[in-house]
Amino acid sequence: MPIQNTSKPLVLILEDEALIALNLQDELQDAGYAVAGPFTTCSVALEWLGTATPSMAILDATLNDGSCSNVAAELSRREVPFLIYSGHQENHPLLAEFQHVTWIEKPAPPAALVQACEQFLVRCS
Repeated sequence: MPIQNTSKPLVLILEDEALIALNLQDELQDAGYAVAGPFTTCSVALEWLGTATPSMAILDATLNDGSCSNVAAELSRREVPFLIYSGHQENHPLLAEFQHVTWIEKPAPPAALVQACEQFLVRCS
């Protein structure tokens, strides 16, 4: 998984739809972010998290290997801000414990996700 210059904020992308993931990766990199992933399964993202911590993350709610709740829980434990980018409605029961998280429903322009990342940076600085 490519990781760019770490002086840039590092965004983990967890998305199993290739076109969406690559488009989002391009938008984030064009906006000056480094990208971890895109990861297409929760298990691979958790493996990566075993050795690294991103500045923030964008998670699809449901991947081919299940709910992103384990990844979300690990990010929360580390106090890493994240948002959910999903085709499911915001009240999706799989992520009930993360009701405080920003939820952006698909389809949404990648620029909306980049803007949400910029808001994370402002809040964290």
